[in-house]
Amino acid sequence: MPEFEITGPYIGALLMSLGALCLFIWGVLSGALYNTDEASSKFFEREMENEGRAREQPRERDAG
Repeated sequence: MPEFEITGPYIGALLMSLGALCLFIWGVLSGALYNTDEASSKFFEREMENEGRAREQPRERDAG
């Protein structure tokens, strides 16, 4: 069993690396990584709109 104690961690690391590589290839081929900049830009714009609305609401309450 001492052989497994030496090679076991390397085999585990190799299998995890292959799994990560397969997930990456699947993501590229399925289009999951396509046009990610647009999604982040839309998210940022929505956050800025929400922040602007949050700043305007207290002023409307004070005026009413």
